[in-house]
Amino acid sequence: MHKDDQMTPKERRAALNIGDAIDRMPISMSYHSPGPRLMGWTRRQGYASARTRADIQKKIYEVFGIDGVNANYGSHAMGIAFGAIMSDPENDNPAILEHPIKDIMDLSILDLDVITKENDPNAKKCYEMAQMLLEEIGDEVGCGFDATGPFTSASALLGPERLLKALIKNPDQVHKLMEFTTMASLQLAKPFLELGLSISISDPVASGSLLRKGHFYEFVVPYSRRFVEGCKAISPCSITGHICGDTMAILEGMVECGYDVISLDNMVDIEIAKERVGNKVHLLGNVDPVNIILFGTPDDVKESVRECFAKAWDSPKGYTIGTGCDTPLAAPLENSLAFMEAARKCAKYPLNPGNWGERMA
Repeated sequence: MHKDDQMTPKERRAALNIGDAIDRMPISMSYHSPGPRLMGWTRRQGYASARTRADIQKKIYEVFGIDGVNANYGSHAMGIAFGAIMSDPENDNPAILEHPIKDIMDLSILDLDVITKENDPNAKKCYEMAQMLLEEIGDEVGCGFDATGPFTSASALLGPERLLKALIKNPDQVHKLMEFTTMASLQLAKPFLELGLSISISDPVASGSLLRKGHFYEFVVPYSRRFVEGCKAISPCSITGHICGDTMAILEGMVECGYDVISLDNMVDIEIAKERVGNKVHLLGNVDPVNIILFGTPDDVKESVRECFAKAWDSPKGYTIGTGCDTPLAAPLENSLAFMEAARKCAKYPLNPGNWGERMA
C-alpha cells in the first residue's frame, strides 16, 4: 500500500462495491512509455521479457500507488504477429515500417491460430506477465489486460492510409477484415478474462480526428460492441474504452460500443461530455499529457487536475481522474508525482468541491 493511502486498491474497490466508506476515489494514470525509466532501463530493455514487464508494473505501483496494474498488448501487436517489419529504437516508441497486408483485396494471410497466447510471442509475454503480477501483488491491486480495439488492429495489419482509403473504395473488404480482427481480439482476450483480469480497450485509430462520423458508426461501433459483449459473456466485468484525439462528434457512438467507462483525450471538453453522456457511462480523464504532463510544471499539473474535477466530479454515472492518454516517454517524474498528489487531494472521499477549492495549494 502506498504511504499516502489508507487502503489498498483492492480494499478500496471492495468497499466501493458495497457502499462502505473509503479513503479516496480511484485514480487512473497511464504510464506505459516512461515506465522502464523507473527501473533505470531503456525502452528496449524494459519490454524484453515478461519478467521485466512485470517488474516495471510493480515499480509503477510502488512509486505512485495507482489503482491498477496491467499487461498492455499494444496498438501494433496484431500486425507484429503477422510479420510486420518494425523499427526497434533503444529508447523510443517503435513504429511499423512495413505492414503485413499489402492489398485490401488479399486477406489470405489471416489465420486465427496466429493470435493465441501460445503462438503470438507478445501475447505470451503479456499472459506470463499477468500471472506474475497476480501472484506477486495481486492481493493488493487489481490487474488488467489492455486490449487493442478491432479497428486499430485492422490498421496494424493493413496500414492506416490503406485502411482509410479502403473505407470508401472497398468497404466490403474492410468489413471482412473487421470480422477477423474482432474474432481475433476476442480470442486473445479470453485467457486473460479467465484469469480474472479486467479489460480496457484502446482504439486510437478510431479517432474522430481521423474518421468521418458515418465511418465510425459503420466500421467501429458494431465490431467494438461485439468485442465488448463477447468479453462480458466470458467474464462479466466493467470495460473501459479509450479513443485518442477529438471524439466530441462520436461520444454517443462510444457509448453504443458498450463501454461502461469511456476514457477521454484532453481534446474533449469533459464538461460537455458530462452533459451529453454522463448519465449513460462513467467518465475518465482528461489531463493533457503533452502540454501539461510533458511540458508543464508541477503547479500546472495540479491546476489541471483541479479543473478536471471541477468540471466532472458530479457526473451522474461517476467520474475518475486520469491522464488524457499515455504519459509521454520524456515526461518529468515530478509532474507525474504532482498528478498523483493533486488527484489524491481532489479524490478524497466523499467527493465535494471543498476538496479542490479555487486553486490547488
